[in-house]
Amino acid sequence: MADYTPFAASEEKPEFAEVTECNTAVLKSPDDFDSWEKLVRAAESLEGGGLNRNSSPQAIATVRDVYDRLLAKFPLLFGYWKKYADLEFSIAGTEAAEMACFFSSQSTRHN
Repeated sequence: MADYTPFAASEEKPEFAEVTECNTAVLKSPDDFDSWEKLVRAAESLEGGGLNRNSSPQAIATVRDVYDRLLAKFPLLFGYWKKYADLEFSIAGTEAAEMACFFSSQSTRHN
């Protein structure tokens, strides 16, 4: 996975244009949750909206980056943690989904 940078294919593939546009909006206003939701929807719609283990590495890296950044910013969004775990299950299987669940429990701990 380290060989692929999120949004790297934006200049080559037109389907990344919406993701790039939404990402720019999020970077300009990182506290605007509506912009985040649009970015998540745009990333999930890459390759026809059915990301799985046969999807391009760029699309997978992009959607993972979006979820990682969203959940780092808003760690208490349990519905998005579930969507992320479901996505990881369809991309990489049970162990990846379990890791997403583990990260959710770690990021929402109270000290």
